[in-house]
Amino acid sequence: MKDLAIKKEGKKLKTALTGKNVYDTRSLEELFESVREDEDKMRLLVRAFCESYLVDGKQRTLKLRPLQEKIVVKSLTNPKDMKQRKVAILAPRGCGKSFALSVAVVIYMFFKRFRDLVFVLAPSEDQAALIFGYVYRHFKDNKFLDSLVDNYKFHNKPHIRMKGGTLMRRAPLAPSNQGQAIRGQHPTFCIVDESPLIDDHLFVDNVEPAIVSNNAPFINLGTPKSKDNHMWRYLYDDAYEPTWTRMVFSWRDAVVVGDSYEAAYTEEDMLGKMMEWGEDSMYWRTEYECEFVESISNIFNPEKLKACFHDYELSTPEAPLEGGKHCTVAVDIGKSVNSTVISVWAAEKADDSDVARLIYIEEISARTGGHDIPYQRQRIMDIARSFGVGRVIIDATGIGGAIEQDLRIACINSVPQIHFIPFIFTGGPRGTKTQVFRDYVSFIQQERVRIPNPEHLDIIGQKIINKWFREHVDLQYVMDAANKTERISAPDGKHDDYCDSSVLGIHATLAMLPGSATVAPSRENSARRNLTSNIGRHSGVSLFRTKGHNFKSKSRYSL
Repeated sequence: MKDLAIKKEGKKLKTALTGKNVYDTRSLEELFESVREDEDKMRLLVRAFCESYLVDGKQRTLKLRPLQEKIVVKSLTNPKDMKQRKVAILAPRGCGKSFALSVAVVIYMFFKRFRDLVFVLAPSEDQAALIFGYVYRHFKDNKFLDSLVDNYKFHNKPHIRMKGGTLMRRAPLAPSNQGQAIRGQHPTFCIVDESPLIDDHLFVDNVEPAIVSNNAPFINLGTPKSKDNHMWRYLYDDAYEPTWTRMVFSWRDAVVVGDSYEAAYTEEDMLGKMMEWGEDSMYWRTEYECEFVESISNIFNPEKLKACFHDYELSTPEAPLEGGKHCTVAVDIGKSVNSTVISVWAAEKADDSDVARLIYIEEISARTGGHDIPYQRQRIMDIARSFGVGRVIIDATGIGGAIEQDLRIACINSVPQIHFIPFIFTGGPRGTKTQVFRDYVSFIQQERVRIPNPEHLDIIGQKIINKWFREHVDLQYVMDAANKTERISAPDGKHDDYCDSSVLGIHATLAMLPGSATVAPSRENSARRNLTSNIGRHSGVSLFRTKGHNFKSKSRYSL
């Protein structure tokens, strides 16, 4: 009986949406307000609206995923006991959360056509344009919806204006504009996309006052970053609990299909991603588990780093034990007070996967060449030729053009020719440094990186490998959500030269290695550990402890 009643109610709402009163603004607004206090009825209305007017990217009738539908329904309802609907939503990357809010906006504008103001804010113009673009497509993909629009404007205060006067605007909220777009405005429906990335002071000073006077629905959406943020307070501060609706989703919610055609991604995809990145990695925790992290976090899991140690000796340029075209020289060029670090990596096959093995590493410090550019160029090429490597990759970020050009020419003139790769680190969440270090963490998680065990190295070797270890353990991920910046660097007073040289070597050896490449078999007998056996076992301590052991390399190491 209950199912029959729901079916009848849904049919009734669909008829109301598509019948003779669809041009009657007052009638539609009355209908909308009659269901806003009841989430079950609003859910039926949302489904009826999607079925009647909206399509997906493949021009099929739009069927929202359960996660998306929950976001839309919560955004549009306003129970009697609530003075103002304020919603804070955390949802994983790629789940369709911004698209869901675009549906909420279209529904709101359809029913509230007369002189309402819908505002979409975001930390950047591109992010603000995302929901705006979805809304535009919803209107344009349906002739009837399009007929209700007076005009679209895409530049200089972009907006969509309904014929009844309701206006949708978008604007970035960034330090560069100090929130000018929202100042003095009083939206009747306000959405903030990627809210955790907006500067806290800008947000409090500009957004919150704008929605106070008329108790406008206030929807905050995003993927978590650091705890130093208004979004964290909305979700987890007890003082905000009585006035905020809190919704926290994870990837587990995103894999549920419901009545939709397909999920955002599959459980298999996500479990693979978890194993790749590591269950305790900041990327996995923030992007897919939707956990807030501290503003400063360590990059590497000490125990996973320790698992990289294998029993073998380092080679030397003077008497190379191995080398060849599948080896890479990776160089972090010293700048300011930093050293230049040269590492050599061999690509190998082990247990049906490619691995990268450190076969040589050298530091050029102030005592052993300092910033003597000619000496560094010569040393890099001597090492490359000694090992017969196939490529040289250098950190070309901020170095003078002369050393890059000279190395390029030297690699071209070598016989056989050496592939030269000048690599530029860029910052931010989508920058190359973030990406290559995320891959580096992933390769370590998969046990595809091998480092000589200090137990088999002499005192000089112990020092240099332990220094490699300490820099990796100390390396930090620093998040400044207010300025939308993320950086990977050593703490103040410490260095990351070994880390930068290694990440370049790993990138060139594993991430850039052609799938068809033939690599030499590993000389080691150590069986690969089961990847799944260590998931979730991060101890919170350093990856491995340094010990004093025997090192038998003939190389000259400079510390």
